[in-house]
Order: sequence, then C-alpha cells, then structure tokens
Amino acid sequence: MSDLKPSVQSLRRVRFNSIWLVPIVALVVAGWMLYQNWATQGPLIEIVASNAEGLSVGKTKVKARNVDVGEVTSIHLSKDYNHAIIQVRLDNGTRQMLGDDTKFWVIKPRIGREGISGLGTLLSGAYIEMEPGHQGEKTRFNMLTQAPLSTSEDQGIRLRLRSNGLSKLDVGAPVHFHGYEVGYIEKVGFDLKSADITYRLFIKAPYDELVNSSVQFWLTPGLAIVSSARGVQVKMDSLETLLSGGISFGVTKGHAGKPVPDFTQFNLYGSKEQAENHRYDQFINYVFLFNSNISGLEEGAPVEFRGIRIGTVTQVPYNGISFHRLSTMSNPSIPVLARIEPQRLDSDFQKNISLKDWQELLKSQIKLGLRASLETSNILTGAKIIDIDFVPHAKAPTSETFGGYAAFPTVAGKFNQIQNKLVQILDHLAKAPIQQTMQGVQQTLKQADQSLISLRQSSDQLNQLLKRSTKEQLPTHVRDTLVQINRTLSQYQQQGAMGQSLQQSFKSLQRSLNELQPLLQQLGEHSNALIFDHSRPADKIPPAGHPMESH
Repeated sequence: MSDLKPSVQSLRRVRFNSIWLVPIVALVVAGWMLYQNWATQGPLIEIVASNAEGLSVGKTKVKARNVDVGEVTSIHLSKDYNHAIIQVRLDNGTRQMLGDDTKFWVIKPRIGREGISGLGTLLSGAYIEMEPGHQGEKTRFNMLTQAPLSTSEDQGIRLRLRSNGLSKLDVGAPVHFHGYEVGYIEKVGFDLKSADITYRLFIKAPYDELVNSSVQFWLTPGLAIVSSARGVQVKMDSLETLLSGGISFGVTKGHAGKPVPDFTQFNLYGSKEQAENHRYDQFINYVFLFNSNISGLEEGAPVEFRGIRIGTVTQVPYNGISFHRLSTMSNPSIPVLARIEPQRLDSDFQKNISLKDWQELLKSQIKLGLRASLETSNILTGAKIIDIDFVPHAKAPTSETFGGYAAFPTVAGKFNQIQNKLVQILDHLAKAPIQQTMQGVQQTLKQADQSLISLRQSSDQLNQLLKRSTKEQLPTHVRDTLVQINRTLSQYQQQGAMGQSLQQSFKSLQRSLNELQPLLQQLGEHSNALIFDHSRPADKIPPAGHPMESH
C-alpha cells in the first residue's frame, strides 16, 4: 500500500503544457484549408481527343468567352491507345455549364479557307475553348476538330440536304439566296445505304423566313460550262464560290410554300434548271418510238410545242427496251421516255383542270394529227429536242403501249424528210441509163456533123448550077428560089454564122458531157455522194524497177 502512494503523487504532478497548442492549431488550420480547397474545387472532367498537340499539364487553360474557367491537370492515352484522354479541373461554380450540348475545341493558329485565326496563341500558347451547355449533366466529352460555326444561342433554322451523284462540299461552304450569303454548311456526312452525301445547313435569322416548303436547293456554279439544246452557256459566280463552292436556294414564282420546322429534309440538285424541273410533280409519261438516229438527245432535254417547253426527256433510251421486243417489230425503233408537264402551261394546275383531263385532251389532239419528231436545236453542239406539232394528213395512230406507258405517235423530223427526198432523187439518178444517154448524144453529134457536110455539098452544087451559062434559061421565080436556098444553106455551113454557132454549141455540149461523166459515174456507184464526202483512193505508185546487174 505504501508503494502505490508515490505513483499517484507522480501522476498528479504531470500538467498540460501550452506548447502542444501549436501543432494542434496547425493541424486544425491545415484540415480547414484542405476542406476549403476541396469545397471550392470545381468538377473534374475528361475530354477525349484524337491527339494532345499543343497542350501541356498545368499550363494549358480552359476558357469560356476568353475567361479562365479551368486548367489541364493530366494527359494520358486511352486503353486502346487510339485517343488522348485530357483531364481538366474546372473552377468552382462551373458545374451548371456542363451539359449534353457543351462543346470543347482547341484554339491555335490555323490557316484555312475561312482565313487565318488564332494568331494570339503564338505567344501565349494554345488553350481549350469551352461553349457552355444547358441540357443535362455530363463529365466526359469529345473534343471538336475545329471551332463550331454556330452556337446554341445563334438564331436561325437548321435543314438537312441529300445529294446523289454530285461532288462533295466542305464544312463552312456558304449558302446563298439570290447571290447573298445567308448561311453555311455545318456538317457533312455520307449515307452508306443510299450512297447519298448528307449536309446540315444553318440559315441565319432573319433569313430563315425565306425557307418554306416550296424552296429548292442547287449547287452554286463557281464556274460552269453547260452545253444544252439552247447552246453553250458559261456561268461564273463570285471568286469565293469558285474556290470553295456553295449552295443556293430559291422559290419559283407563283408557288407559295408553308413554314417548315428545324431539320426538314430537302434534295440538292446539280443546277438551278434541274431544281426547277423537279418542281413539276404532276406529269404524264409517254414513250416516243423513233426510227431515226437519236444521237444528241440527252436526259433533261426539253419537249416543246412550237417553241414552248411543255415537258422533259427522262430516259434515253428507255430502260424498258428488250431484245425480244425489238425482234418482234418489223421496223425496230428506239424508245425514249419523256413526260408532259401541264404545270408549265397552267400555273393554277389542279384548280382549273385535272391531270386526267389533260390526258383526254392529248388523246383528242393526237387523233387530229398531233405528232412528235426529233429536231436539231443546236447545229454547233448537235443537241436535239422532241418537237410536238400538228402534221397535215398524218396517218391514223395505232393504240400501242411500250413498257407500261402509252406510245406517242412520231414522224420523221424535217431534216430527215429533206434528206430522204434527196436520197430518193439521187437513187433515181443512179438508176438512169446514163451510159446509153451518152452514147445517144455522141451519135446525134456525129449525125449533125454529117448533116453539115451534106448541106455544104448541096450548097456547092447550087452555086455551080447558078454559075452555069444556062441559068438564064430558068424562070425568074425559080432562079430567085435557088438563090434564097443558097443563102440559107451558106448560113448553116461550117463557115456560116448559123453553122459556126451550131458547131460551137455542139462542142460546148460535148465538153460538158465529158466533164459530167465522172460525176455521173460516181453517183451511179454512190447515190449519196452529194451529201457525204467520199475520199478518192490514193494514186497508185508503180513499183520501182530493179537495177540491172552489172556483168
């Protein structure tokens, strides 16, 4: 018991020392600072990029509207080594800026079609630009390859376009209305199923009011050289569209449209003419069977009635043609599919007359002689069109269909009619007995020479008779008659005026026939030689003789 008293007394002697307050306060302050730092930190996000060019840990800033809102804290590769993972610590209070529509892209010096940008980063270095979002909450984002052309706050309308068989345009290419830039291409894609190029356009306000359900889109021709039935046309737009291309749109006069919502889809055509042709959605298809050469008739060529366009050629030749079909025809014809478009003639179509009424009208006019023919509209390019007009005394049409479409009766074109008549004339000339005619003319000339000789002999005999001494015994009237006959015969002699003239005429006729003989012979061999050139065969060169061998 006595041993425990000293230990209790020693414990009572231990007292609290104030020096311990220093580390305790330091721990409390450090903990508070850590808590404050943790409480004031913004969210940690990840940005996936194809590469981390120009970015550095602890140096690269994240900015929104040129205000620092964060910093890059880590950069590493993804697990598949195909992307760079960039970790960014944002400032406190930025969590509400993160949404599904938040965008990030790198600002650095760029030289492109839009010009030179990002020159301010040459000294400060590249940084990440942030466009705040508003929808949802997200912590992992994809880095854009370039700055977006529009922001979520921009007012306007977005549209989708599809094109087939046309060249690709790039992002940022302008959209024009009557030559004025009203928008641009935001995105370009490709549809593997339909093999169409897809575009997303943005039309800025207030120009979005120009877009309605009746607008058509076509490629803006930077420089276009178009050969058509009307000739050769050269179209040149601005230098900007010449380098980068562009898209134009417009509305046909008299076609009122309705407003359309965002992301409405339209078709993109190669030219304004193609876009206008596709406005006519009410038409009557016919198959035109031509017995002549259709070279020069192309898809898109006009169908005209006395110079007024009433339709369009759609397929040359029509793909419904088959060998069996041609083999069963006595005179095989080439089918061409074309359509009659009543909307070109009637702006209030479907209000005044229906498509069925137009079909009945065309049937009645065909019975009255309405026929189609191929005509050359441009001699320089050889382009052809289908011309429809009334033909007098036309043969009655036979009700025939081809490939499921009604066949429009056709006749030969004006040029083909002239050519056929000329060929018939030349064929008759070729069948004429030219050789026999030449022989007859030569015999006639020989007989004429003999007749002149006989006339000369008779004239000489009369002169001798008149000079004889017994001439006075002849009656006076007989003597006068003989003198007159002598004068007449002397005129027809070779030395006489009539004889010389007749002889010259015969000689001229002989020379003309000699000159015409090669031409007539060529026409006999080739009846179309006057239309188509036939080159003469090269003159034969006799082979050189062998030199004599010296002995």
